[in-house]
Amino acid sequence: MQRILTGERTTGNLHIGHYFGSLQSRVALQDEYETFIILADMQVLYDHLEDEKGKAIRDNVYLALLDNLAAGLDPEKTTFFVQSEIPELAELAMFFSFLVSVGRAKRNPTVKAEMEQAGTSYEHMNLGFLCFPVSQAADILLPKANLVPVGEDQIPHIEQTREIARRFNTLFGETFPVPDYLVSDFPRLPGLDGKSKMSKSLNNVINLTDDEETVNRKIKKAYSGEGHALFTYGKLFGVEPDERMGAFKPALAESVNAFLEPIRARRRELEKEPGFLREILDKGRDRVREIGARTLAEVKDRMGMVY
Repeated sequence: MQRILTGERTTGNLHIGHYFGSLQSRVALQDEYETFIILADMQVLYDHLEDEKGKAIRDNVYLALLDNLAAGLDPEKTTFFVQSEIPELAELAMFFSFLVSVGRAKRNPTVKAEMEQAGTSYEHMNLGFLCFPVSQAADILLPKANLVPVGEDQIPHIEQTREIARRFNTLFGETFPVPDYLVSDFPRLPGLDGKSKMSKSLNNVINLTDDEETVNRKIKKAYSGEGHALFTYGKLFGVEPDERMGAFKPALAESVNAFLEPIRARRRELEKEPGFLREILDKGRDRVREIGARTLAEVKDRMGMVY
């Protein structure tokens, strides 16, 4: 069976943009592929290094895991693991870093876009920021994933992963699959502000955890001028456009709440057993470390390293 690797930076609760951009595909494909979900806590550090001295990062791992499970991922079919608990990832990323020039790293358009959003420059960004696409390549290739469901903004990272896999295979012999990517029908859901994509940092999201009252309030206040996003949401949730926003918004809110209620219910049940979450992560850590040890042994052997 072929493998999927996907996941997210653990920066808080997931929203409907995550659901339609990736979670929906994960749920649909978990019976067809051996699925690995990475909770990428180390990749949070490039712009959240001092968040409550790491406490928020730790808590957010569990929030992301809960959202994945509540959305329909089955822990019996899917392997969840925390990035910082797999030292083999850092070792593989170091080997890959020798295959990527500084110039190539700087040309990654997603790095450029996130750098601009963060208001920094190459001179002031930390090295981890510049190198995180290489780290992401290690995340994908350590378990030798064949397919990566992603949002549209992540495609440049997958292209860089494909380059790294090809270069390693050319230099040292066939070792890694060259992974494909899968983009959903709604890869870049617009935000409630009508100005940009849905993003937690821009506070323009509907979270999977939002209660009925919160959803109603957010949609009522959502931008509804020229080019607004609400009609896109109408297509997603089966609500026909109406020129009178006063009628459309309540109907949309009702439909969004109907969609979210089963997710909320599953989450409430999962929250009753917090120890179960740690068991899932322990099982995933052990499995990925076992796979990673085999991959690294093969990598070191082909490169002529001691192993």
